[in-house]
This record gives sequence, C-alpha cells and structure tokens, in this order.
Amino acid sequence: MPIPVARGVPEMAALDVWVTQPMTASPDRVRAVMFDARRDPEWMAAVKSVEPLADALRPGARVRRVGRFLGRTIRWTTEVMVLEGNELRLRIIDGPLQGIVTYRVEPAGTGSLVTIHNTGEAPGFAPRRLLTMAMRRSLRADLRRLQRAVERVT
Repeated sequence: MPIPVARGVPEMAALDVWVTQPMTASPDRVRAVMFDARRDPEWMAAVKSVEPLADALRPGARVRRVGRFLGRTIRWTTEVMVLEGNELRLRIIDGPLQGIVTYRVEPAGTGSLVTIHNTGEAPGFAPRRLLTMAMRRSLRADLRRLQRAVERVT
C-alpha cells in the first residue's frame, strides 16, 4: 500500500525495471546502435526525436529527447554517468521520470546478452504497478526492435 502524501504533493512511484534479450549480433554491433543516441528512434518506440548536446559520447555528455509514453508527450534530458566497455549508464536530469538508465551488452557465445535497467522515481506520473508493467512491456518491445536492427544483414 502506498504511503499517504500531503494533499497537493505528487506521490512518487519507485521504479526498478529491467529486461534482458539474447541477440545473435556481436556486442560491438549492438553497442554501435544502442549506445548511439541519434539512433534511439530506430529502436525505441517512445523516442520520437533526439538532440545530442555534445559531440562525443563521454561522461558528462547530454542528450535531449522527446517522445510519448502512456499516451503523454514527454521531454527529458540524459547525462552520461558511465561509459565503460559493455556498459552505458545515463542519469535522467530533467523530465517526468527521475533516475538511472543502464544499458549492458555482454558477450554470450557468438552473440550478445543485452539488458536495459531503469531505476528511479516517477512523481505523479502513474501508479507504480501500472508504470512498472507498461515500462517492462515497452522495454521488451524496444529490445526486440533493437534485435531486428542489429541482426539485419547489410
């Protein structure tokens, strides 16, 4: 049961959602798409436009995004916290959701095991259970789109 909050103060929906998908593409090929914010609209259904605010992918680099989630237009900015080998960790610095998004691409046999992990809070956005279910469903679909993009023969 949610903790009651004072009238007029939005309830915080705590989030901890992750999804994992095996892919036949190499980790390098997956990272080339997944870690390039300009390619987000290619595989992330919620992202409609992207504006990189830095020339290089490095800690401190920021990206503004516009998209739709649960029928709402949302805008948010992320900042690279960690970029090390198989991991890209982004902090959401503004927007309706607050938290951390982590992308991991691990070698698995001749392919990859790809994970997206979102943690944080969504003040007044939607009840936690609904938001968690919708986010998990959306992230699974995103990983399927990413899989199609990276496994496509070019």
